[in-house]
Amino acid sequence: MSEYRREMEQESFSPEEFVERLAWRTVTTGEFDPDKLHSSFADAISELKTIAEIQRLKCVQVENSFMSEEQHLRSRLVMLLNRNESASDGLSDLEKKVNSVATKVGHLGDQLESVNLPRERAAEAANLMKHLTDFLQPGSILLSDMFRDKDRLFEAAEVIQKLQMIAQDLTSMGSTGSTKFDGAIQKISQKYDEIERLLIEEFARAQWANDTNRMKEIALILYNFKGYSQCINAFIEQSQLGGFKSKDIFVDVLPLCKLNKPIIDKVFPNPEHVMGKFMLHIFHGRIQETVAVQLFERNSSDKVNQNKFLKNLSHLYLQTKRVVQQLKDSDVGTDTQFLEQITEQIYRKHMDHYISHEKQCLQYENSRILQMYYESLGHQKRTIQSNFQDIRRDIQAVIGTRANINIAQIENFGGETFLSEEVAINLLQESRVAYSRCSLLSKKSEIASNASEILDILTNGLLREHVDYALELGLQGIPIPEVKNQPVIYFFDIVKRCNAIVHLYEKEFIESLLPLIEATSTLSDCMQMKKLVLEHIEAKLDAGIDRSLETIVGWVKVILQTEYSQKEFFRADSFNDMERRNLISAACVKVIRFINTQVEKMRDSMDGKNIETVLTELGTRFHRVIYEHLLRFEYSSVGALNVTCDVGEYRKCIREFKSPLLNTLFDTLHALCNLLLILPTELNMYFNREELTSLDPAIRMNFVQLRTDFKTVKPQLNQTQTIRT
Repeated sequence: MSEYRREMEQESFSPEEFVERLAWRTVTTGEFDPDKLHSSFADAISELKTIAEIQRLKCVQVENSFMSEEQHLRSRLVMLLNRNESASDGLSDLEKKVNSVATKVGHLGDQLESVNLPRERAAEAANLMKHLTDFLQPGSILLSDMFRDKDRLFEAAEVIQKLQMIAQDLTSMGSTGSTKFDGAIQKISQKYDEIERLLIEEFARAQWANDTNRMKEIALILYNFKGYSQCINAFIEQSQLGGFKSKDIFVDVLPLCKLNKPIIDKVFPNPEHVMGKFMLHIFHGRIQETVAVQLFERNSSDKVNQNKFLKNLSHLYLQTKRVVQQLKDSDVGTDTQFLEQITEQIYRKHMDHYISHEKQCLQYENSRILQMYYESLGHQKRTIQSNFQDIRRDIQAVIGTRANINIAQIENFGGETFLSEEVAINLLQESRVAYSRCSLLSKKSEIASNASEILDILTNGLLREHVDYALELGLQGIPIPEVKNQPVIYFFDIVKRCNAIVHLYEKEFIESLLPLIEATSTLSDCMQMKKLVLEHIEAKLDAGIDRSLETIVGWVKVILQTEYSQKEFFRADSFNDMERRNLISAACVKVIRFINTQVEKMRDSMDGKNIETVLTELGTRFHRVIYEHLLRFEYSSVGALNVTCDVGEYRKCIREFKSPLLNTLFDTLHALCNLLLILPTELNMYFNREELTSLDPAIRMNFVQLRTDFKTVKPQLNQTQTIRT
């Protein structure tokens, strides 16, 4: 039975496993005996019933015990509740009695105070009269030991402070009553000054010893003395002595304030006022001295010193503003607005004429950068009269074309563009620094106007003095059309660099200037100025590109005029072996090589819609030159084959332009050339093909008239035309 109980008392007891174990213990070896198993199960069930009955009796016993305990606790709880109610009633009665007694005690205290206060005042007045009598005695030696005992300094300070107030009242009584007290008043004033000095010295010694409790005691006494401010000054000077250890004083300001803030709060009865004077001493002392040393007096003609002055001014002012912000964030108990006012007072005289210094410095730096660049190229900057140079160039071109001589003096400076991205970056960097200083040092109401003046200087230096000057030289360096030697065109290099510089300029405008002028009336003025300057540059770029295209097609025209004779395509003989292998003329090869070279330069200098527009314009002019060139000759069948091959090569070259308009023009031109090549029997049909019907019949007839057999095919062509009509 005890074995079964132990098994059932285990936490992991399982009835199924218990039955299995009981069966295995009964049937260990041999054959299965159901009677033996039944007997074993019956015995186990009997024992389990006995155990259950025992457990039931124990449960009944425990329940009876718990019920008895519950009844006892209920009785005790009722008793405690009754006692608590009785105690609560007693406490209420006691509170009433205490309040009654307190009221009587308070009334008695008021009566005692009304009796004792006059008595204390009378005793204090008697004591003061005693000390006043001592001061009224002739001679300089006082009878009271209190004023001679250093250990009673605080007591003497309290008495002398009150005697000083009496002396002031005696002085204010007028000349009639104050004559006999003059000696006493003088001695009181002297003793007052002496004790005040001793207190300040004692305060300084306590500060040296870092005895904040004694400092607090002395400061509380001195609070009613005239020399309290001297005590504060002594504390500030002693606290800041050795506090600035690093070369940059701005680094030490915040740690010094954090170190002394708890001491000031503990020692002085008015810590806010003392902390304000502490900060005032730092700003009007250390910081103002540093500003005065670094912002030395400048010679107005010394631009280098002026640049240094602006750098130092912006650095110092920025550091000071950071210190103010740090003090605000650290909550050291100072008024931020007060510190900002002090900062403005320190820097006001240096910032009143800031923008005039900034403009002079920026103009000087721009001139210096440009001068160094031109000197590095060995170039002396010239004064250019644009209109006069254009008229002169046009006259030279006309005379040279008609007289077949080259009188134009074109100076291309060996391909030098006189444009430098490095120079542009340096100029933009100077303006970026100027914008930064402008936002920092200008008054809020003047930031936008000052930034606009900086933009004007930048625009003048970068775009007018540098870019516009280079464009003028580049325009003069473009060869005139139809020169005798192959022209070298450098203007596309100028276009490339000009585009890069303008991009940098606009980026600087957006990143540095726009935040300073947005939401102001200055924004529209600056945008208008930028627009006008860029339009002026764009006009010169357009003029230069137009001249360059004119020069390119002019040279193509020269090649075609010089390479072909008047009878070039009039020959009636057949091809030789060399011609069969190469039907493309040498002039065509030269033209295509020259065009490809120029197009490569264009693609390198332009992109997007710009290159599409320029290539379309070049292709259109090139088409006009080829078209006019073809109309100069008469063509035999052999010559027609040659010229058709040339036009086919021109068409391949133009397809690289990726312009649908140009493809259409040259496809049509190639179809017109086929009118020269087609057999007479097929001419009528080809003359009216769909790809040519869009052209004026007169244009098609012009090409047919160029055939050497035109007189033969003309009657038949006209007859066909009449029938079709």
